[in-house]
Amino acid sequence: MEEKIFSPQNWEQLISSERRRMLPVSLFLDLVKPKTDEIWADLGCGPGYFTLPIAEKVRKVYAIDISEEMLKICKKRASERNLKNIVYIQVKGSYHKFDSDMFDAVILANVYHEFDERQKIILEIKRTLKKFGFVYLIDWKYEKMDFGPPLEHRMPVEDVIKEFTEVGYKLKIQSSIYPYNYMLAFTKTAI
Repeated sequence: MEEKIFSPQNWEQLISSERRRMLPVSLFLDLVKPKTDEIWADLGCGPGYFTLPIAEKVRKVYAIDISEEMLKICKKRASERNLKNIVYIQVKGSYHKFDSDMFDAVILANVYHEFDERQKIILEIKRTLKKFGFVYLIDWKYEKMDFGPPLEHRMPVEDVIKEFTEVGYKLKIQSSIYPYNYMLAFTKTAI
């Protein structure tokens, strides 16, 4: 898994103007409309590209990452924006045990392709998700590009949907808001 993981040394790429142009957080927020009373988890939060804008909209965000360095950067950036509703969690493996029915939403932004134990992770997310909660998954389209992870690390959207639906998730949204990424929304319960 190590070779798939984005290096913390390059964290500034994850908040660059180029990334903001290619993957504007505002499009995601406009689509999913987070509510002020919600508790979210950002699994693989990195420097907080999605974490911080989400924290400005909801009650609490759990910023979860395997990299202590990324979490420190996320925390520093949150402090600069005076955000105090973020809990920082470093995980040793690919997932972390939280209480059942804890999160209104979990976001995985450009990290799902990095996970080795995907089924284990999505079952853990399902356990921690509230009854009518959502999993939002954004990842690279399975296309050869001059940027982003190599094609052999990317996952076709059909494979991702199959992995989630095989363990009981329901696909609620399949969006093309981004030119280089797909965005999926799953619930663990039919709504």
